[in-house]
Amino acid sequence: MDARQHHARQQFTRLAGAPDHALDLGETALWIGAEEDGPVAVEDYLARLDDLAATLRQRLLPEHTARERLDRLLAYVFRELGFHGNESDYYDPRNSYFHQVLDRRCGLPISLALLLIELARRVGLRVAGVGFPAHFLAVDLDLPQLFIDPFHGGRLLTEYECRVMLRQKTQGRVEFDRNQLRPVGGRQLLVRMLNNLKSVHLSRGDLERALAASDRILLLSPGAAEEYRDRGLCQLQRRAYRAAALDLDHYLSLAPMADDRQLVAARAVEARNKARLAN
Repeated sequence: MDARQHHARQQFTRLAGAPDHALDLGETALWIGAEEDGPVAVEDYLARLDDLAATLRQRLLPEHTARERLDRLLAYVFRELGFHGNESDYYDPRNSYFHQVLDRRCGLPISLALLLIELARRVGLRVAGVGFPAHFLAVDLDLPQLFIDPFHGGRLLTEYECRVMLRQKTQGRVEFDRNQLRPVGGRQLLVRMLNNLKSVHLSRGDLERALAASDRILLLSPGAAEEYRDRGLCQLQRRAYRAAALDLDHYLSLAPMADDRQLVAARAVEARNKARLAN
């Protein structure tokens, strides 16, 4: 990790320690990109968000209903500014780097939801993320029966339409539950964004960036047992055997009844044996 990356990680660590209600989503997300895709002038991008919000604020009048205010937010972001889902290259990691989303005006459902949340917060609207399986959504907390699909132009979905979408996207493998439509906190949103990045990096064989994503997930959620397992397996692939054994053992201590405990225990033994041989 070079000096720039180290600084970005320090800033991410500082922000990640805030309680969920005080977590600055926009800045924290920008430091993810600053570490992986830097250098990034984080303050300039925050100022750009402020400028976009200032323009939006002029479109919102006190007499507008909650629905009218939401409609103006969506029209501004998706029709006027042209933000859209990247359907041609969904797994491009730039779709998860918030500064790239702002520059290229395209991204994943979750990064576009993050944009809505950040702009809404600046103009007094209450938009939150919804960790729907297979397709992240957003919701205006003053209009809780309508769900925003930021990947497809900010279209508004009913619960029934979300149910249909889940069936289509998972070929019926995931059963619908109303709890899937509950708003999630900022910490959960960032963890899911980092999990997306980790999956992309692993699919490309980029173990260093996958490891960095795991590190940041654990900064946000230190009790995430499965993340210790995933990081340990990544360390094993990197031949960092001592680190792998520590993470795999910690997973087993946090989740002693996990279904995969025997498999993970075997990998932990493998890591310890290889660490001894390496001495």
